[in-house]
Amino acid sequence: MSTPPTLRQLAASTAVAMAFSPLANAAGLIDDQIAVGTYRPALSEALAIAAKDNVAHLRAGGFMVELEAALQEPSEKTRIVDYPKPVTASMLRVTAVVPPKGFEQLPIPVCAEQHSKVLATWDIKPTGEVVPRPWDGPKVSEGNSAACKAFIFAARDEINQQLPGDPPTPQPPQPGR
Repeated sequence: MSTPPTLRQLAASTAVAMAFSPLANAAGLIDDQIAVGTYRPALSEALAIAAKDNVAHLRAGGFMVELEAALQEPSEKTRIVDYPKPVTASMLRVTAVVPPKGFEQLPIPVCAEQHSKVLATWDIKPTGEVVPRPWDGPKVSEGNSAACKAFIFAARDEINQQLPGDPPTPQPPQPGR
């Protein structure tokens, strides 16, 4: 029994569409074991240097567990990974912005803070490379806010601007104009 031509055409066009879909080609950091093996020691060392404390390697390990869990379960929305929780101002805190499903090729912005001050900011590239990320914004917390809050919100907004969105709603004409 042969397959009808329309069914074959549908199957072929679906295969082509999937091959060129951004989701099909969206392999990111977590999908490349070499990249994972590259970023883990690089981020751990960068965090220890920024904190000026070898104990930071332990905090980096805990953060990476949380980050990798988020990367393994892609979401339709941009997410924030914040470690540890709960946290006090004196603790070393690491926060990252995880791009949504289909945008895994974007770098992952990361911020480290301690004693209400930003220690360093980085990007984790999909190749696993950890590179400094320039940040000229606030580096000290205001009140009970996190020191990395402005960086994280700016990074999240930057990622969200790259996502396809609904077209702007046209505004009705204003009277007298």
